[in-house]
Amino acid sequence: MPAFSMVLITLMSFSGCSNSKNIQKGDKEITAPAEAPEWVGQRPHSGSYYIGIGTCSKTSQPLDYQTIAKKNALNDLASEISVRVQGETFLNSLEVNKNFSEEFISTISTTTDEKIEDYEVAGIWENGKEYWVYYRLNKAAYQSAKQQKKNKALSAAHDYYVKGLAAESELNIPAAFDLYMHGLFSMKEYWDEVNEFRTDSGTVYLDNELYSSLQRLGTGLSIRPGTTKVVLSAENKYNADIPVSVYYQGKGVKGITTTYQYVRNNYMKPKSSITDDAGKVMVNVSNVSTTEKANVVDLKIILDALLAADLDKSIQTGLIKNIRTESKQLPIEVVMPSFYISSEEKVYGQASSTRSLATTLNSELVKQGMRVITTNGERDYDVSIESNTTPGGSSQGFTVAFLELNVRVKNVKTGDVVYQESLTAIKGLQLNADAASIEAYKKGKEKIEQQITRSIIDAIMK
Repeated sequence: MPAFSMVLITLMSFSGCSNSKNIQKGDKEITAPAEAPEWVGQRPHSGSYYIGIGTCSKTSQPLDYQTIAKKNALNDLASEISVRVQGETFLNSLEVNKNFSEEFISTISTTTDEKIEDYEVAGIWENGKEYWVYYRLNKAAYQSAKQQKKNKALSAAHDYYVKGLAAESELNIPAAFDLYMHGLFSMKEYWDEVNEFRTDSGTVYLDNELYSSLQRLGTGLSIRPGTTKVVLSAENKYNADIPVSVYYQGKGVKGITTTYQYVRNNYMKPKSSITDDAGKVMVNVSNVSTTEKANVVDLKIILDALLAADLDKSIQTGLIKNIRTESKQLPIEVVMPSFYISSEEKVYGQASSTRSLATTLNSELVKQGMRVITTNGERDYDVSIESNTTPGGSSQGFTVAFLELNVRVKNVKTGDVVYQESLTAIKGLQLNADAASIEAYKKGKEKIEQQITRSIIDAIMK
């Protein structure tokens, strides 16, 4: 049996025996509590041991007083061991940085509290009301074991650091980021201590060096679109693919997540892409809002995508929260299409002089920012409207007219028909035939206002 175990068993047995004594009374033997040991009334002091004493009331906690007393003893032991080191500690560097919240610092501090092992029970005492526990931990053995453990952790962190530098030099930024983060977390237990580490090039504060490397990666990434402005016109059918590159130290970087977003005619969530071997992604710009006055493509680098999946995400997110990656805004210029509208509008087969449908479409297109020319000159699209009303009979003193409406939009340069719509049996009901025809045309104008204009623009600009 190991020596430590022998000591532990002896102490516990002695402690158990010292808690009570047997007294003979008549023909019955009763147990009376022993007097409280000195350590219950006066805290002992030792140059060789850390001390932890805990107690709990049996009356207030009758079910788990032993567990609570032991926990209190461990907390007392931890408070004696714990010494907050000031100076060049990683936590201290975060504390003086006002960008980090007190709550975040507290969360990290909690996770780096002492983990106590190899303590021994130096005494247990109880009476009818109280339960006491006395723990102690050999200072020399604890400090030696702790230093060995810390040396091992720092060596592992330095190994991550060296491998991270190598990955960074090869422009493998995702791997470098992962290695630096793992290196930092491998010594998380010691973030509240000064962590000097001797390297071939000199002594460094290893955790601060790892964090500085993460910052260097994040701020060193740059995003560059392949053009200074996105121009959308009838020539490219209002659809453009823009190359965007992510660079580090002037060279393209693979595996970096980027997002882009702009104002569309319908809602658009940020779209993400990952850079290829050359450090490039393609950004598609289409279906842009025709009413947005200063539309831009927002381009961003997403550092969160590089977080290590096997490490605490909340702490990682907090650490990189204030690392500012580069973003860009790429202006969008929309050269609105130009239209020439011709119409042949008839009433019961006879030409009408009002051109009410053409006038309505003209007005609606202009409202949407489109250009409409009034002469048959240079333009992007020809719009032709053909319409006619036909009799629909009469009933109960009312006359019915039906409107047939055909709209066709053709690309002038290519000759392609980009939009065509035919509506039949648009019903007008009035007291006489002329009024019924006017009513049918009124409903035709509503179709243009509510449906056809938007469909034309979508067919051209989506």
